[in-house]
Amino acid sequence: MKQTVNIIAFFFVLSIPFALSSQTRKAIPAGRYEALSGIKNSRSPKAADTTTVDRRDATALFWNEVLNHVPENTSDLSYFSTGKMDEFSTSLLTTKGLKTSKKLGAKTNIVFSDDLNRDREILKNLKNKNGLVVLKDPHQLKDVMASLGQFEVLLYQAEDQSNYFLLKLKQ
Repeated sequence: MKQTVNIIAFFFVLSIPFALSSQTRKAIPAGRYEALSGIKNSRSPKAADTTTVDRRDATALFWNEVLNHVPENTSDLSYFSTGKMDEFSTSLLTTKGLKTSKKLGAKTNIVFSDDLNRDREILKNLKNKNGLVVLKDPHQLKDVMASLGQFEVLLYQAEDQSNYFLLKLKQ
């Protein structure tokens, strides 16, 4: 009998900290966490309307950065696309004054590719050494770096389905 009382008392003593700890911690609301910690949690809402707007903003920001890397003294800006560009990118480049090139020439400033392995031979014959290459690839930067031996990465933008790279030939 004494042994049974001791076992019950032992389990009772062990259960007290677990009973007390489960009621002392409460979840901190998201806004309160930011206020207490000073860390800003920036998450975009998952609504369908905002993702297309965010994607267009990110694309516009990327292409504006690409155009900032084009040398200022160049005239008659043109781009050549070996892959399929989305309509928003095409219209944005047209409004910025770039013309579409039918073939890769010495005056082509920007080359767009959506498959580096497919276009490796075309890019080897790049005549404009100041020209820029925009690569759209679903792989991460570390996965693509092995294929980018002759190029210098100037800009990298990660997105959900594809990543954008701004490349320039190493001098």
